[in-house]
Amino acid sequence: MNRIFTLSSAVLFAAILFVQIGKADATKTVGTNGADYATLKSAFDAINAGTLTGAVTLQVIDNTTETASAVLNASGGSSSYSNVTVYPTVSGLSISGDIAAPLIDLNGADNVRIDGRVNTMGSTKDMVISNASTSSTLGTSTIRFINDALNNTVAYCTIKGSTTDATAGIIFFSVSSGTTGNDNNLIDNNNITNSADPNRPLSAVYSAGTSSKENSSNTVSNNNIYDFLSRSTTSAGISLGANNTTWTISGNSFYETASFVPSGTGTYNVIIINTTSGTGFSISGNYIGGSSPDCGSAGSVPVLTKTNSNNNSFTAISLSVGTGTVSNIKGNIIKNISYANSTNASWIG
Repeated sequence: MNRIFTLSSAVLFAAILFVQIGKADATKTVGTNGADYATLKSAFDAINAGTLTGAVTLQVIDNTTETASAVLNASGGSSSYSNVTVYPTVSGLSISGDIAAPLIDLNGADNVRIDGRVNTMGSTKDMVISNASTSSTLGTSTIRFINDALNNTVAYCTIKGSTTDATAGIIFFSVSSGTTGNDNNLIDNNNITNSADPNRPLSAVYSAGTSSKENSSNTVSNNNIYDFLSRSTTSAGISLGANNTTWTISGNSFYETASFVPSGTGTYNVIIINTTSGTGFSISGNYIGGSSPDCGSAGSVPVLTKTNSNNNSFTAISLSVGTGTVSNIKGNIIKNISYANSTNASWIG
């Protein structure tokens, strides 16, 4: 009996060892000079192909220039990962490109953390992720969540974009061919702004999901969203359209660092939710106004200033949502705004 038990144990151990070898964790470097992968796209391609498996860590050691979308697919099939973490090892690095498509595309990817802090320590929003494209091509964005991207986090980054796609944003929650929608994602403690001041996006954060597969339970919190209003046309800070529900928008600061001179008659919305079915939204503790975080006055002008060069309606917070679970709007501060129009246009808190 003892010999049989020992043999069975050995076989079991060998089987467990085989499984562990098949899903070995991987830590690789990303960057132009001397890294394992020159671009984030090539590292994501290796994960998609099953070359990197298990818990994958991608350390950004140098700047990357992406010439095509860095697409990370869902685990399964050729790929087999439990989670993916991306972070810089030194200060001042960027992942950048000029692509009429998403720069980073989480295509059904789950449990991804993109952390802009050096070695994931401290509180500095260090790593820059930037898509300079001004294209109106559908899907143009800096980071996109699509096809059931779940439980992902983007934190402590400076995220820049200038998309002119009216149905996308710098950060874009898109549709889903999966089963649930893009859910339980966290956008926290980032700087979100244009890639170049003359090239403003139409939305900083935009979401429009799929019927019966709503983008739900996503959180946008503690971000600085600034210099985001388009001078020439209608634009928004956070815009949630059809097929969204139970989002949390909290602790964000929305501001303009310099006097804002529109060149067109577009309407400006800072936070706008327009969905016939979504419920249970929470909008709390946000700051709208000023020229620095928390409605502060550290910019080149002491307040958020719009000149009377054109006539532009303004709404700070707007909701048109479904019946059911109550939405809560509380503790938001709207102040330090100097807003002029050429004739008459609405200004709504």
